[in-house]
Amino acid sequence: MEVLICVLILTTGMLAIAGLLAVTTQMHIGAREAARSTRLAQAKIDELMKLDFDENDEVSIGGDLASNEADHFEENPDDLDGITIRWTVADGPITDTRLLTVRVENLRAQQYGRQVELSTIIRYW
Repeated sequence: MEVLICVLILTTGMLAIAGLLAVTTQMHIGAREAARSTRLAQAKIDELMKLDFDENDEVSIGGDLASNEADHFEENPDDLDGITIRWTVADGPITDTRLLTVRVENLRAQQYGRQVELSTIIRYW
C-alpha cells in the first residue's frame, strides 16, 4: 500500500515537471524570436542611417507601420519566413533631423516579441 502511494506521488511530481518543461521551452522560443526581431530592427535603423536622405527613396518622408508601402517595407529579410520589416520617416523635432521608426512583425514568435518597434532621431547634413 505504501509503495502504491509513493508511486502516485512520484507520478504526480513527474507530470508537473513535464508541464514546466513545456512552458519553459515555449518561453525560450519566444525570447529568442523577440531578440531576433530586435536585432533586425536595429540593423534596419543602422542601414537607413547610412543612406543619403536627399537622393534615396528608401528614406523619403512617409511610410506606414500598419501596411506595406512602397520603399518602406521588406518581407522575409535574409530568407526568414514570417518576418516583415516596415519603417516610417518623418520630419524631426528640429530642422535637419528625421524621426525613424522601424517595426518588425514576427509571425514565428508565439506570444511575446511578436512585434518590436524602435524609434530614433537622426541628424542629416
